[in-house]
Amino acid sequence: MLVAFTLCLALSNICAMNASEMARALGHRGGRARGKRLSVAEKQRIASLGGKARRQSLQAARRIADNFRYAAVLGDLRGQPTAVRHLRTFAGPLPGIYPAGS
Repeated sequence: MLVAFTLCLALSNICAMNASEMARALGHRGGRARGKRLSVAEKQRIASLGGKARRQSLQAARRIADNFRYAAVLGDLRGQPTAVRHLRTFAGPLPGIYPAGS
């Protein structure tokens, strides 16, 4: 794909590549250039940050699912449905689902 993209630029012709393919080819070039520029320690730091973000996201999703299951059980015990308030927009973390210090 990258070869086709550079060939298109060199010939100044409109190729059969769509915008998505062109963007992907340019993104690969930029990613490789950045990878060469970064040290091994910096690459490990960035990968670690990504892993932590994924883990926190999964933990938050698990806590939300647990809260909904808990609300459903309480509703069953009470014999009446539990009102759930939906937030359309919010700033920052959802209230009450994150442990202190996270």
